[in-house]
Amino acid sequence: MKIKVMFFVVCMTLVVGAACLAQVEVDARKVADSFKDSVVTVQIVVNIKESYNGKTDSQEQKHTTTATVIDPSGLAVTSLSEVSPDSYMDESDKSNGYNFSVETKDVRIKTADGTEIPSDIVLRDKDLDLAFIRPKTKPEKPLAAVDLANASTPQVLDQVVVLSRLGQAANRSSAVRLDRIESVLTKPRTLYILNNMHDEVGIPAFTLDGKCVGVLVLRYALTTSRDESSDSYLAVIPCTTLANAAAQAKEAKPTAKPAANPSPKPEVKPAAAPKAPAK
Repeated sequence: MKIKVMFFVVCMTLVVGAACLAQVEVDARKVADSFKDSVVTVQIVVNIKESYNGKTDSQEQKHTTTATVIDPSGLAVTSLSEVSPDSYMDESDKSNGYNFSVETKDVRIKTADGTEIPSDIVLRDKDLDLAFIRPKTKPEKPLAAVDLANASTPQVLDQVVVLSRLGQAANRSSAVRLDRIESVLTKPRTLYILNNMHDEVGIPAFTLDGKCVGVLVLRYALTTSRDESSDSYLAVIPCTTLANAAAQAKEAKPTAKPAANPSPKPEVKPAAAPKAPAK
């Protein structure tokens, strides 16, 4: 009799567990269907100039990254490291005769339906690793956007839904991944660290009820210690922080160069553009 009872309990536990897992997947798909079009591709043309000991070399490069639309007017946010890698150049390199700069020549937001919208970079925040991009003219139709006011503050181990886009070979199709909050940093500001590594930045994360957690960016440690295994990490900047910066971006004028920032400058390799860590 006891064996039958135990067998019944085990079976019921498995059934309930499978049902819960299935519900998580259902909720995640709903989130993806609701917000996938707010994840857009940003096409950037830049002129990269390097100079060393009086010799200068420049070349034009095309680059694509991912951004999240946070206002129906088309205002989008992405990682500054993807837009202006020279923002993180160590000032000590300049004293050694080396200089590296990136001039933005053209910016276009490419929506889910393939529409290309000429845009400008209107605000750069090095401290937060944020770049805000806004269409040059207001779109004829409102763009799908994430409402930063409909936000969530997840706890450690809470599940989140991360939306992104695949590469050009996959036609920049939408993609979705389930993840968990591995850690919550509180100083000097709140940041969420995800359990899995992602190879994209500028992508949004949501809780299973469809509320936005924030946007994934590349953070640089302020330490210059050689003992550190890595001087950068991926983190989700919460919606409240994004909303404060977005309020300025809505009224800001296009910026040709990164704004000066008094915060300490991390040590990076001078010739290499920062990239999000691979999976």
